[in-house]
Amino acid sequence: MRRWIWTSLLLLCLVLPSVVGAEDPIRVTDQWVESSFRDHITFSIRVQGDHPITEARLLYRVTGLPATARGDADFEPGTDIEATFTIDQRRDYLPPGAELTYWWKITDQAGGTLKTDPQSWQYMDDRRDWETLENERLAVYWYEGGQSFGEALFEQANKTLDQIENEAGVYVEKQVRIFIYGSHRDLLDSIAVGAQEWTGGQAFTEYGVVVLGVSPSDIDFGLVATPHELTHIVIHRATDNPYGDLPVWLDEGLAVYMSGEIDVDWRGYRELVATRAGQDRLMTLQTLSSSFPADSDLALQAYAQSGLVVEFIIKEYGSETMAHLLEIFSEGTTYDDALLEVLGVDTWGLDNAWRQSIGAPTLEVPAVGGETSVVEELAVTATSTPAPAATPTASEDAESTPAGGGLLPCLGSSLASLTVLMMFMFFRAR
Repeated sequence: MRRWIWTSLLLLCLVLPSVVGAEDPIRVTDQWVESSFRDHITFSIRVQGDHPITEARLLYRVTGLPATARGDADFEPGTDIEATFTIDQRRDYLPPGAELTYWWKITDQAGGTLKTDPQSWQYMDDRRDWETLENERLAVYWYEGGQSFGEALFEQANKTLDQIENEAGVYVEKQVRIFIYGSHRDLLDSIAVGAQEWTGGQAFTEYGVVVLGVSPSDIDFGLVATPHELTHIVIHRATDNPYGDLPVWLDEGLAVYMSGEIDVDWRGYRELVATRAGQDRLMTLQTLSSSFPADSDLALQAYAQSGLVVEFIIKEYGSETMAHLLEIFSEGTTYDDALLEVLGVDTWGLDNAWRQSIGAPTLEVPAVGGETSVVEELAVTATSTPAPAATPTASEDAESTPAGGGLLPCLGSSLASLTVLMMFMFFRAR
């Protein structure tokens, strides 16, 4: 009998804490997220408490951004409350495919607090009936053009990722998401309110998201634009550091080279560079290190030259050298120091080595602290003197422009004040 009593007491001691602990003073009964794309994201939670709830605060972090945001929710204090907090997407825009992690902190009148477990949620443009192809590295979303359209873009993007791995030594560690809108109008209706009419796409490098406007009838443009912007995302992730960016010619040159844009007929990059070289009107790499010209014709030349310089580095020095160069840039360094360490030449030296390889006149390297040199004069001429266009613009021959021929990739990224926005410029008459 005594043994039975002690056994019963022991079992009661073991069970009692769990019974008491099951009724916490603050209890979450439900929580959910509701959104309307490009308008709002609303987080809601229902809470019961032994004491009146006095504070409900939402904390959230957008994947890819370092900071945690927080906001006080709206609710009527009491022992049974429903609290909501809304992110205004008309003011604080997030692209489709952005991922958020959120949690709640609830406080009652007695000073008790409860922090909920973090929840993950993906923000999608639910106005479209998306089709999807994906693997560990990449997800492509589209809603017009059928299966063959999506498969073509997906296959091209994966070939680009393979090429980036083989020729630049950069591997995708987190999936990149690409959203293909079926028209320019649909694209503008999906990005931040107030976006420019000529915006053809954006690459949100922090979020690992690309949004593009590609009509099924303009697949040739999509087969270049998609891998071009994908390259920007992958290279940015691999070289991101708090000390400095890549020179623009290397960033854009990699995108042009990896996307196969150099040899696209309607771009005519090789012919354009050969013509400008024969006219002794090439731009210097120094000129192309910080920004590209705003003039569309010269910007086209800047992309062409940058792609050919990247091709020269990979073919002359090897893919392992390009991988090493990107690794050095990822640590944070000056442009010349990185080039000297890896290639053995500075920016001027690389420029002249490339010029010699295509039979172009070489440059006179300026003396430090000297007078204005021939190189500087060439740089001024290159960025101020209009030259014949390689492809027609809207003001010249809009109707005869080949698929995508009047589009310049990422022209917005050439502006010094823009480091995230990647735009495709529409020069064809609408």
